[in-house]
Amino acid sequence: METLKHLLANIIYPLAAFAVSLILTRVCITVLPHLGYMDMPKGRHIHKKPVPRAGGIGFILAFWFSIILYAAKLCGGDFTKLAEQNVGQFLIALGGASVILFFTGLYDDRFDMPSIIKLLLHIAAGVTLYFLGGGIRTIFDYTLPGYLALTVTVCWTIGIVNAFNLIDGLDGLAAGLASISSLCIAAWILISGGNLPMVILLFTFCGACLGFLIFNFSPARIFMGDTGSMFLGLFFAMTSMDQCSRPAVTVAALLVPLVAIGVPIFDVILAIWRRSVRRFGVHMLKENLDDAEAVTELEHGIDATGRIELKSVINNESGVMDADQDHLHHRLLRESHNKTSRAVLLMYAISVVFSLGAIALTFIGQSMPALAFLLVIIGVFFTLRLANIELLASMSVVAQGVRIPRKSFILTAAHPLIDFLIAATSFFLVYALLQSPIRAAYNINLFLILIIPYFLVLVFSGVYRTYWLRAGIERYYYLLKLLFLAACISFILLNIFVWRDWILVGVSKRMDTIIFLLYTFFTCGSIIAERFLLHFFESFAIRSYYLKNSPEANQHNTIIHGGGLGCRMYISNLYSSRHLSCPFHILGIIDEDMSLQKLNVYGFRVLGTSNDLEALYKKKPFDTIVLTTVNISDESIDKISMFARTHNIRVTMFLSQEYRADMDFFKMLQSKAINPIVEEDPDEQDDPGLGL
Repeated sequence: METLKHLLANIIYPLAAFAVSLILTRVCITVLPHLGYMDMPKGRHIHKKPVPRAGGIGFILAFWFSIILYAAKLCGGDFTKLAEQNVGQFLIALGGASVILFFTGLYDDRFDMPSIIKLLLHIAAGVTLYFLGGGIRTIFDYTLPGYLALTVTVCWTIGIVNAFNLIDGLDGLAAGLASISSLCIAAWILISGGNLPMVILLFTFCGACLGFLIFNFSPARIFMGDTGSMFLGLFFAMTSMDQCSRPAVTVAALLVPLVAIGVPIFDVILAIWRRSVRRFGVHMLKENLDDAEAVTELEHGIDATGRIELKSVINNESGVMDADQDHLHHRLLRESHNKTSRAVLLMYAISVVFSLGAIALTFIGQSMPALAFLLVIIGVFFTLRLANIELLASMSVVAQGVRIPRKSFILTAAHPLIDFLIAATSFFLVYALLQSPIRAAYNINLFLILIIPYFLVLVFSGVYRTYWLRAGIERYYYLLKLLFLAACISFILLNIFVWRDWILVGVSKRMDTIIFLLYTFFTCGSIIAERFLLHFFESFAIRSYYLKNSPEANQHNTIIHGGGLGCRMYISNLYSSRHLSCPFHILGIIDEDMSLQKLNVYGFRVLGTSNDLEALYKKKPFDTIVLTTVNISDESIDKISMFARTHNIRVTMFLSQEYRADMDFFKMLQSKAINPIVEEDPDEQDDPGLGL
């Protein structure tokens, strides 16, 4: 009740921040163009008309106007007493650093400051923040040495400031995310019984952002510019560090502020990952220019995102710090067909999910660890969904490395270490799921009993001599039998040691069995899944991500004729790293066998027979038909040929049958083979015939 009374008594300050921000932002829209603060459409910019920028002036001044009034109330008008309160120390440190970034942003929005000078001023802001009492000085009650505390404070300040600078790429995005994040942190402080002045400060900040958002949401009438985005980053850098440095800080107190601003942080991590992998992949190709496939990809290829030519990347020597159009908001903008408001709302939804997930984890982590673990797994899959471009870029580099024997050997030789890490991770994962009294009986002896049988069985079985990127089903069956054998040995040893009271003393037999079953499930499942994922990433996933991220206009919509063995071999050939940049998008299969109609064959639906080509084309146009069987009647061949000539469709063939060798004919077929990078044959443009 007291909390509610305090909030109602001070609601005037967030409302004042909203009103003043609304008024000042409207003034900025009128005044800033006369001062030269205009964002002209160019380069990667999305807007088509000049828009005033540096609008952050409005909500920054509104925030400080309202919060100074609130601070005056707290200290009774005597500002000399302000430093005695936690919120006062926060405001002093924030104020000193924000002055530096405010004038930095004003200059940069008007004259485009060199990046090195801007970085030095970011460092100066971090140093100022630290010496005015802010920053990270303790972590979990451990006091950091002065030099380390200063370094961490400066690095964290630079990182979060630039994170909000990068995320400010769509109308209303940065201001909206800042509003959501501040409300999340305020809600967490209220729930955990934190200090109410900090809650009022966060509500006031949110009010100032919302006042600006009225004019900044799509279609934006003003941009916040670096003036505004750097202040947002500084505020949340300061807020997160303040929560981390509290006495007796918990994991929850550390987690919630970080996840509340998780979208900008996640976007920065993805940018570093994406650009580093892209650059590494180009260097890998340049080191292997004697390889004909590498030369082909350098001359004609595109990178994993499907939008940047490799030659331009090489010629410009682009690096990790160079801008691109693959930030989270750019992806959502493409998926929403350039509807800015829809993309921004999706980003808001992601931020809300991040925030609610963090708060939920802090409450159920201790009482229901299994449910917390499930939420983490869901979060991982959600993250992988957002990181599709980075995963494709990484898989592309792996695919290039697989062609190089020494890198393939390293991948194979690493499996013993990978399996050991899987077994160890499973051991500690089971430990995390157990209740505290049982954890006390968990020790190194149990660790050895559970892990050593797996390690010895796998090493002496010879299974590590398998090249898992090209393993057959029999090797998976063999691996499964070995894991079953290792589990049996481990179970026998476990019962012997428990019977002798050497391990798990005081733990019931039922719990012994649960521990063993959980560990076996995690270990065996993960070892098999890791091998399968190699196949999955090298074939289906890498191509699926490629088609998802490449421009649809560049893709060849393809129909396969024949749902037999030849179809299977064609799909296996197409879904391989060799054909990464071959933009065939398979729509489905046609087959004359009526028993296959409407069924799913090799992952694709049988859409009809050759009689249905016209109807299929009207429903979804395609430009390629691939023949994968010779068991086709002359009548069907004539129908396909006539249809192809009528609609100017290319017909190719992929044959799996064995024929008596005719070397002249074989050489002719080689000369007409389709390369991984698809190029139109000039002879085929006028007469779409049969090619290989």
